[in-house]
Amino acid sequence: MLVLSGIVGMEVFTTVFHRYVMHGPLWRIHVTHHAPSKHPLELNDVFVLFFTSIALVLIAMGLPNGPTVCIGLGIALYGMSYFVMHDMVIHKRFLRQPLPTNRYLQAVYRMHMAHHKHVGNELGEAYGLFFIPPRYWSKRS
Repeated sequence: MLVLSGIVGMEVFTTVFHRYVMHGPLWRIHVTHHAPSKHPLELNDVFVLFFTSIALVLIAMGLPNGPTVCIGLGIALYGMSYFVMHDMVIHKRFLRQPLPTNRYLQAVYRMHMAHHKHVGNELGEAYGLFFIPPRYWSKRS
């Protein structure tokens, strides 16, 4: 249950963090993700390092069998899933495959593209990644 709590908690935390911190005080870093680039890495990738370090610290603090191990594993699993979905499937940064035909993955893609249509730091939409509001399940969204 703690691993699942880490995963679900990260989606909630990431949604709030993305909206109010990445599109707020840390926009100078996050803008590198919203700007076109031909480089495989972007300054925005420092967030990956930050959250990875939190997961590793939680795991290390709880070794060999403390509760923070499970929470850290949940955060790490979320981070790996986020990387695959966001960087590889949606943005094709490290994987050049056609868009998936799976209905859920298409909804994730539509939601994230709706987020990217807002090119500046203004109030936008869709700051999360895995919890898909109903409007993005339709191909007309």
